[in-house]
Amino acid sequence: MVEQQNGFEEFNSLFYPKHIAFIGASESSRLGSMMYLPAFKESMWTNTFYPVNPKYDKIIGWKCYPSVLDVPYPIDTAYISLNVKFIPEVLKECVEKGIKWVIIFASGFSETGNPEGKQLELNLLNIIKNSNTRIIGPNCLGPLNAETGMAFSFAIQNGLYGGVSFMSQSGGHFTQLMDVGYKRDIRLRYGISFGNQIDLNCVDLIKHYRQHSKTTLIAAYLESTGSATGHELFLELRKTTKVKPVILWKGGYTKDGSRAAYSHTGAIASNDKIWKSMAKQTGTILVKDNEEFWNTIKTFELLYPKSLPKGRNVGIVTAGGGNSILSCDIFSSYNLNVPELTSDSQSKIAKILPDVNINIKNPIDLGASGFILDIFIKCIEVVIDDPNIDIIIIPLWSEHIYRHVFSRMIKTFESTLKPFAFCFPSIADDAALAKRFNSAKKLLHKKRILYFLSLRYAANSISMFCDYIDYLKSRKVIVTD
Repeated sequence: MVEQQNGFEEFNSLFYPKHIAFIGASESSRLGSMMYLPAFKESMWTNTFYPVNPKYDKIIGWKCYPSVLDVPYPIDTAYISLNVKFIPEVLKECVEKGIKWVIIFASGFSETGNPEGKQLELNLLNIIKNSNTRIIGPNCLGPLNAETGMAFSFAIQNGLYGGVSFMSQSGGHFTQLMDVGYKRDIRLRYGISFGNQIDLNCVDLIKHYRQHSKTTLIAAYLESTGSATGHELFLELRKTTKVKPVILWKGGYTKDGSRAAYSHTGAIASNDKIWKSMAKQTGTILVKDNEEFWNTIKTFELLYPKSLPKGRNVGIVTAGGGNSILSCDIFSSYNLNVPELTSDSQSKIAKILPDVNINIKNPIDLGASGFILDIFIKCIEVVIDDPNIDIIIIPLWSEHIYRHVFSRMIKTFESTLKPFAFCFPSIADDAALAKRFNSAKKLLHKKRILYFLSLRYAANSISMFCDYIDYLKSRKVIVTD
């Protein structure tokens, strides 16, 4: 790991800069990072944003400076968007200016596989040695602050911000999480795209997020540990997961994926078994793809720490025998149990339902009666109160996807702290259903209710949530009655 270490408040300035310089700004370019300049013109930095380019006197109405050394104000953060051959000299000026954070957009470093690219990274590190300047990147987009709207990305939206802080070696995954987060109501706090991680690295960020009181969940897409060692990451994860959940998407876990990761961020091939072992020993939640990442983040965001299951016993209430069997098979295959209800609960449900075409044990098959809302809700109430059940899953049919249905069901669940979630039929296959879902989704987001777009996503995410709770129990961090 790079020698210099920063205190919490000093590090926090990365996400709350007061003065920003953009080196290489140009009105004539419409590619890459230049496309985001107008957004800063309309931001809180409109009077403290300083384009730097010796070719221009003004850019988008801003005064343009030939060098950061000519800017007559202190600069917290500098973004560099230049050809790699110009970056070392510009970085020297940033060090001389005393700029704390330098974000390097450009690629063309170790990820090329050429010795010259690796040597260039070493040269950059030598330039900042014994200074207070830190490098983010290269080959990255830099930081996001969802509260202030700071980000070099089209995906930043004016949604509600929350407690999810993340990091990513991939700029694409960085922007995609912002976009998906906005659409699925994942409420982000901070984020960072740090590319090759030659200086600022995942351990630095995990430590900062652990100390940050408004961050409740940490998520990371990593292809390597960057300038940190694997042992340093292990120690920081072990410390952090006792305080906050960490969800880690490790890119390049196959032989071919590892080769692609090297050409993406210069990540050296690593043994997938080592990452799995580290995750298991530290209580880190390890995922393998984007849907797992998004769904698991959403699950932890909504359920932790207010809705902790006592165990892995799932109660399933749905209409249709085939649907109930499918649900049971899928949840059982993800190390979750679908136990029978108590005899008392079964007796109560038997009094609600007719005698034919049903199952009162668990999964609860409501048959045709499942399309009668009052009956569906009465059966849910019984399952909520059943001592054999820790988690409730409600697989729905397209006929259920109405705002009033969710309003009634959500009101029913307000009486319990047991985790629960809705599972939807395929939305993509039915335009009319998708339109109805959009209306219902607004209510689900407002009420902060967990839902999934497939049973498998639900089972996988709930199982990983239970894994984390089991880890905390094993370390005596939490105790559930």
